[in-house]
Amino acid sequence: MTAKFTLLILAGALAASMDLEAGAFEDYGGFGKYKQNLADGGGCISGTVGTSVSGKNFNSIVYFAGSQYGEKAQFNKAYFGFTTLNKIHDIDNGTLRASAFQMCLKPGNYDIIGIEARGMESAKEVRMPFTVEAGKNVYLGSLIFHNDTVKALACGSINGQGVEIRDELSRDTPLILGLKGAIAPESKVLDAAKGQPYFYRCPQ
Repeated sequence: MTAKFTLLILAGALAASMDLEAGAFEDYGGFGKYKQNLADGGGCISGTVGTSVSGKNFNSIVYFAGSQYGEKAQFNKAYFGFTTLNKIHDIDNGTLRASAFQMCLKPGNYDIIGIEARGMESAKEVRMPFTVEAGKNVYLGSLIFHNDTVKALACGSINGQGVEIRDELSRDTPLILGLKGAIAPESKVLDAAKGQPYFYRCPQ
C-alpha cells in the first residue's frame, strides 16, 4: 500500500468520524459521553464557528466538558469546530468563513475549556460556563478564530490573538434552523471575560 493511498484512507476516516456538515463538525466525547437527543430529554447548544485566517486544510476547534469533571476536564472533553477541508461554508465573504452547528447534549452545566488551531492546542485551561436545558436550544454566539493582533488587543485580548465571540443571533438563526433536527435558538451568549486569554468580545 502506497503512502499516498494510506493518507487518503486516513483523511476519509477522519471526515467520517467528525460528522462534517458545511464546514462545521462536532464530537460528543468518548462513546458519545454527552449526547442526548431532544426526544429523549436532551437540550441543545448552537451557534456559528469559523475563521478569518486565510489558507486551507486546517481545523479550528473549541473544547468543552461537563463542569462536574473539574480538574479532569481534559480527559472528558468533547468539541465543535470548523474545517477548511470542506469548501462548502454557510458564510464565505472573502474575509470570513464560518458555518452553523448544533449539538444536543445531556442537560446540565458545562465549561468551554480550551481551543485548538492549526494543530496547536491552548496551554492554559479556562472555564467559560454554559448551561444546557432540556427541550431548549441555547445560542452560544458566533465564535471566530482570528490572527489579527491589533484588533484582538483593541478588544481586550490578553495575548493578542484568539477567538472573538459575537452575538449574531439574527444572522445565524436561519443557518441553524437549516440543520437537520434543529429548533429555534435562544440567545445566551458566552461570557468572553471568563475565557481569557483565548476568548474576547469587541464592542458592537
